Formats: sequence, C-alpha cells, structure tokens
Amino acid sequence: MSIFKRLFFLSSILILSACMSATPTQIVTETGTPIETVQPQNGIGSMSGQITDSETNAPIPYMFVQAKNNQGVIVSVLSNENGDYQITNLPNDTYIVSAHGFGYKKSTTEMIEVESMSNSSINFQLSIEADVASQVSGAEWLSVLPDDDETRQFILDCQGCHQLAWVRNVYKGWQTSSQWETSIKKMQGYYGPNTGFPIIGPMDAPHTSVWLAQYLTNDVTPPQPLPFQPEAQNVRITEYDFPGAGPHDLVLDENGQVIVTGMFSNDMYSLNPDTGEFTRYALTSNANPRAVEIDSQGLWWIVFGNPHQVASFNPQTEELKTYPVGMYAHSIALDSQGNAWANGHFKANPGKVVMINPQDGSRKTFDIPDNNTSNLTGLPISYDLRIDANDIVWGSDLNWNRIYKLHPQTGEVIHYELPNSVSGPRRFDFDNDGNLWIPEFSGGRLAMFNPVTETFTEWETPTKNAEPYVVKVDKARNIVWIGYAAANRVASFDIATQTFTEYPLPTPFALIRHMAVDESTGDVWFSYHHVPTYQDMVVSLQTIN
Repeated sequence: MSIFKRLFFLSSILILSACMSATPTQIVTETGTPIETVQPQNGIGSMSGQITDSETNAPIPYMFVQAKNNQGVIVSVLSNENGDYQITNLPNDTYIVSAHGFGYKKSTTEMIEVESMSNSSINFQLSIEADVASQVSGAEWLSVLPDDDETRQFILDCQGCHQLAWVRNVYKGWQTSSQWETSIKKMQGYYGPNTGFPIIGPMDAPHTSVWLAQYLTNDVTPPQPLPFQPEAQNVRITEYDFPGAGPHDLVLDENGQVIVTGMFSNDMYSLNPDTGEFTRYALTSNANPRAVEIDSQGLWWIVFGNPHQVASFNPQTEELKTYPVGMYAHSIALDSQGNAWANGHFKANPGKVVMINPQDGSRKTFDIPDNNTSNLTGLPISYDLRIDANDIVWGSDLNWNRIYKLHPQTGEVIHYELPNSVSGPRRFDFDNDGNLWIPEFSGGRLAMFNPVTETFTEWETPTKNAEPYVVKVDKARNIVWIGYAAANRVASFDIATQTFTEYPLPTPFALIRHMAVDESTGDVWFSYHHVPTYQDMVVSLQTIN
C-alpha cells in the first residue's frame, strides 16, 4: 500500500487548545489508563498533553513535540503509543510549542508561559500533509536506487556534502539527465580530480546522469517512510542554535562545556549546556577550523585547514600558537606524551601524517604508502586519525576502503582492507578492549576490527543507506553511538546484546559529522551541519529509562 493510501483517512483540520494549571494534570489515554504528570520543582515547570487526529480523534504515536524559548533552545520529546507526551524540567520562560511528524502538518502555538511549579496542558490535533515527499529523508530516497556497487560509489562520490532529500526540497523535483550531467560537471569543476579538493573521482558524468534520471525522475513515487522502534520514544533532544557557521567537530571539556569548531566562520565556541549560552573565540580570518581535541593541560588543539596549520589555544588566556604542517589536515589526535598528530586531506599529498612536539615545536612527517589493493580510483582521502592506549596511530582512508596502523617508533605502516567493496570507512573509535568500531559510510554497515586477531566483524545498520558517518563509544555503558548523514537519525549499538536502536531527529536534513559522549550521564552530543548550510545546531540526546 502506498504512503498516500495509508494516509488517505487522515484529516486536514488543525485544532489547538492550551491552558495553564498550577497543579499536575491527569491525561487519560485511549485505553483509560491515567498518566499523572511529574510534579515540577521550584524554578522549573513542565508541559504535557495528547496528540490526536483531527478527523478521527485517534491518538497519534511518535510525533515530535518541541518547546522553543527566546534564546533559540529547543527541547523535543516524542509522544508515546497513546499519543501522550510530557516535557519536564523546563526553566521559567516563554515558549513556542509545536508538534509534527511524518504524514502531518506542523502545528505551532502562540507564546506559552511556563511558570515555576506549574504544568501547562497543551493538546494538539494534527491535519494531513499532502506533500509527504518533502518529509522523506535522504536514506529513503537512496533506497530507490539499485543495491549495488554503482550506488555505493555514487554515495561515496556525491553524498558526503549534499543529501538527496535536501536537493529534492531545494529544486522541488528531480532533474533530467542533462540537468544531472550539468550538476556533476559543475561539482567536478569545483572539487574534481584536477583541483585541490579531489572528492569526486573520474566519474563518467554522461553515464551517471542517465542512470540517476532513470530512477529519480520528477514524478517518482515517494518511498516508504522509515520504521520506528517503540523503545526510541524515551528520548529528550535539546537543540541549540549555533551562532557561527559550519559546526564541524565538538568535544566536551572537564567542566561539561561543549567546545565546537566554526569551520566557515573561522572561530571557536564554548557552549554552557545549563544556560544555553555560547562564548565565541575569534581565530584568524582564514583559519577554517575543522577538528579539535583537548589535552591534559586544558589546551584546545585545532586543525586549521586553509593555512595548513595545527594550533593550540588556551581558552583562559586566549593565547594562540600555530604550527605549520605543510598540508590541508583533517583530523587531530593526542598521544600520551602530549604530542599532536594530524593527517593530510584532499590536497596534493594526502598520504601524510605529521607529529608535532609542543615542547620544542618540532615536526616529524610520516609517509603512508599507497598500497591500494582495491579497485577503487582516485586519491585515498585520508579521514580520521586516532591513537590507541599503546600510542599506536590508526587512520582511515575513505575512498580506498581501508584502515591503517602506523608505528611511530619505526614508521612501519600496515593496511587492512575492509571485507566489502566500496565501504567508505570514516570516523571511528576504540572500545574498552582496544577494538576499532568503524562506520561504513557507503557500505551501510557498522564494522568492528580486532587488532589482535586482525579480523573484521560487520553488522548492517537497520536503516539502509543511512550513511554512517561517525561513531563514538560510551565506554562506561559499552554502547556504540552512530551518527548518520542521510537518515535524520542517530543509532546506538549495544555491544553485549548486538542490538541497534535508532532515534529519529526533529530537524530535517540533519547531517552529523562528529559526536561526543558524556560518560557521566550517558548524554550524546553532536551537531547538524550541511553544505550548503541549512540549519546549524549543537544537539544533545538524552535517553530516558
């Protein structure tokens, strides 16, 4: 049954009722079971209610309800299977509240004042959204394409920055073969094999254009929506409007502040999660900060892309020291001796890793041999760089389907090719046992590499073509968190049970490039960033047991 038939019975009328109450409210579900709201504490309030269909009055499960304050902080929860929701721990403030979800139009209230020790009761009745194509994610659109290596290569070449869902909404339809060819050649001109950014390899533009037009025509039927796991409803998502441009990497400092790179605004930011306030630290005009790590002294180590530098920044004194590395670096890592490591990316010599000794400013460069055993073409596109507990350096090559190990003492490099072709390994992490957990961007898998046995184990992600971009391991809970680029979701993988849980996100086109885990709370932090920029945010996801 098509999505349109399944949604045919839904209504087109929207009714909103809102009232204020000084005492907890009881919501009666469809089955008659009362749900008593949590009594708000002094200084904070709450809101609760039910989401129903305007024509049938049936409860609507798994809809997002969002409360946005004047500072641009948005708290989102999901309605349960009975359409009920509750947002607790809301500071005294005024909020605009909205409800939305797949197949329905978004409904928004006027300003609602939340007072201390009070609960605001807000019920929504939603109407049908006729243009569901605008709500379909990139992963769903990619599912229209054949499941083969050509699709995998297309994802690898063309989906690292742009997402099909975003393109669909910007251009209001799919392109003809000639329009596709014009776009591909334009991108090759910007970032092709003969430029400083050789992202797109020697793609056959005419063939690819015809191939895309065959499946993605203007009248293509929207694909089926992604399934929802009921256990994913127990989540609280907080989004903070990013005041800079292009949030790329983030990390948590010892005080729980979120440190974020503003790649396109050439500055750094520190977010106080308690207040929602950002502090800006201006860098040089062309810094192009990508990656950041924090050392034991509290210094921020930052990759400066355009100046081909690595920098250390003291947030207390705002002292900035720069170290030339002679290449456009992408990622940064710190070893136990305090040395900073960076890898080459995009520019003429990507097969380089540089170690910087901050004590004397000396630099040592290591060559990463090609050793390309796959049939992929183009440059390797070095991507992530991590250092294990033994100070061994590990890296990933996005286009060449491999990871590598570098011994700093000897300079020896060993390559390990992933078992499946066109996998696209991106930003990985270590678990408590020293295993590497690797997202396969174009392969649609989560891989684990055991460095002792030198073997891979792989799991397909629940959402096909989700484009796993980054993983971060919660070592306290033995959970692998996965940030997707195309599915508008994040996922968790329980290592003990080998089970996935996928959490939908409230903002469309959420491309996640980096993550951080607060192991004291289990909260997961990431940012939304899209090229071209759609909506830049810093985000926390809290699971509620």
